Amino acid sequence: MDRRDFLHLSLSVSAAAALTACTAEPAFVGQGRIVDPVIPTGARKGIGLAVGKKHGVKQLDALGVNWFYTWGSSYPAGRPAQDFVPMIWGRGGVRGRAAEKVRSELHLSGASELLGFNEPDHPGQSDMSVASAIDHWPALEASGLRLGSPSPVQAHGDWLKEFMERAASKDLRVDFITMHSYASPNSESFLEDVQKLYDRYGKPIWITEYAVADWDATAKSPSRYSEKDIVEFMSETATGLRRMPFVERFAWKTRAEGDPIMGASALFRRDGSLTRTGELYRSL
Repeated sequence: MDRRDFLHLSLSVSAAAALTACTAEPAFVGQGRIVDPVIPTGARKGIGLAVGKKHGVKQLDALGVNWFYTWGSSYPAGRPAQDFVPMIWGRGGVRGRAAEKVRSELHLSGASELLGFNEPDHPGQSDMSVASAIDHWPALEASGLRLGSPSPVQAHGDWLKEFMERAASKDLRVDFITMHSYASPNSESFLEDVQKLYDRYGKPIWITEYAVADWDATAKSPSRYSEKDIVEFMSETATGLRRMPFVERFAWKTRAEGDPIMGASALFRRDGSLTRTGELYRSL
């Protein structure tokens, strides 16, 4: 099937219909009411979220996600019901024997996958050269879990390409490719990028962070993209990703309500209740 057909096939839920449905009876955090999510076929919906003993579990329940990760390796004290995927964020985690910690908690977490380094091509994130990532990779392999690639800022950039080439030359294991995407609300372009990533590496794909972002926005001039733009993008991409048999999981990225760059991409209000975007994500 041509990659453009993912968007042009009849979508089971339009953005407008989905938003109307999800606002009919929203489940806000703190209501003491949790509705079991209906798990659709295809890619599984998740979230990256800090989850501790007092915070996060209610938010996970409110969103109706199937899985989550925290950018960390330790299983949260709150013991959420959703599937947990640990991550070795950077070289410090390797040196701190985080992979051993992951293995020691498997009886609690039930984890079967492990995420690799977070944005190694970004100086403000794990900031690792390809050579350093390759040197540290055997420690992640030793976990015995299915292993996701590092997640660079630029999924189609040179960093991941070089990493995968070196990993193949050294017979290092990478079981699936992870991807970040923050761009304009163009669902066709986004889905084409996902297809191209699969075409390049031929491995299952996880989109571990994605949302609509306006990187030129400021506090005085916030995001040019409206809530309507964002909910249409979210609905279309969730539907499109589930039509791609090689996409295993996806996770929307939230920021604080009122963030000028990602504005209406936020899933939660300041009081912890779901925004309208959050309500839509729950319904998908």
